[in-house]
Amino acid sequence: MALVGDLKDLALVDIIQINCVGRNLARLTVNYPTGEGVFFFQDGEVVDARLGNLVGIDAVHRALGMEEGSFRIDAGVTSPTRTIFEPWAGILMEGMRLIDEARHSGSAVSQTQYQALVNDLVKVRGIEGALVATSDGALQASVNIKAPDRMAALSSFLVANGIIAGTPANAGRLQRVALFNGDRKTVVIDQMEFVVALVYSTSQRDEALEPQIQRAFKKLRARRSTGSLSTGGLTGPLG
Repeated sequence: MALVGDLKDLALVDIIQINCVGRNLARLTVNYPTGEGVFFFQDGEVVDARLGNLVGIDAVHRALGMEEGSFRIDAGVTSPTRTIFEPWAGILMEGMRLIDEARHSGSAVSQTQYQALVNDLVKVRGIEGALVATSDGALQASVNIKAPDRMAALSSFLVANGIIAGTPANAGRLQRVALFNGDRKTVVIDQMEFVVALVYSTSQRDEALEPQIQRAFKKLRARRSTGSLSTGGLTGPLG
């Protein structure tokens, strides 16, 4: 028999702890306002988690900060795959630390700040288009990108699957992926909290662009620390 409830009555952190301490074999399904999250427990650990385009530990960390939703726990359900290999207690501690850090630093990035970032990136000589999406595939800002919603979803998908590829071998996150289309390439950059996609010619040297790309990221961090919402003016046609 399934156990159902609401996160307002029993938080996700408590659900994870109960199932891991009890060494339960179970599947937890949470219906959030923005979509569904699924978590599997086995042998005293969280062994798999999926939330939107996020998988593994990243999905757990994101879900810990989501306080609204109804849940269902089905006992005896085995995970078809394993994406998490870290102890559950460490995952929760790190997740709660990240949430606390974000709350006290006011680090949330607004869409206006994301738009300022893509404006800065397309000002870099050689970069023809830029896009920012959150890690769950939601488009935040773009300039000169065809079908930006689809590109946002694709970029987040590539990052999520890079995490899956690197986790079993303990190789870490796959931080960059390049897609080639004729004489153009799209470079997807994982920035943990968000994903950036850049379009430029294959003749452009990555090492020449890199310092200017990092300079744009540094400007975003400066805007976040000061709370600035100024975009410095929009440039280029929005995708």
